[in-house]
Amino acid sequence: MIEHATAGALVSGGETSGTLRRANDIADVTDLMQRSDLDATILFVDSPSATAVVPLLPRVLGVVCRSGGSTSHLALVSREFGITCVMGAELPADAGQGEAVTIDASGTVTLS
Repeated sequence: MIEHATAGALVSGGETSGTLRRANDIADVTDLMQRSDLDATILFVDSPSATAVVPLLPRVLGVVCRSGGSTSHLALVSREFGITCVMGAELPADAGQGEAVTIDASGTVTLS
């Protein structure tokens, strides 16, 4: 059953699926660095200037951001790392607590 789907702008990469996890501050990043399943993670951030997540980018599948566009810092860095990145996805504020997430080729983000 689909709980939520939203369209965003796919600015890097392509289709992927994983586990959505919040990464909005240093504490989130520090916690995520300790996870053994980080390679199955898609980060969920509020700000397109979330530079704190950069150390995680080589180890994750992708990033979903609630705001920003193709020229945002996070979009540019995601392209450099070759990971999937969707900007402007209006997911619920409480998303990112370990939900299964799929990003399709059109930039639609689906939580299930």
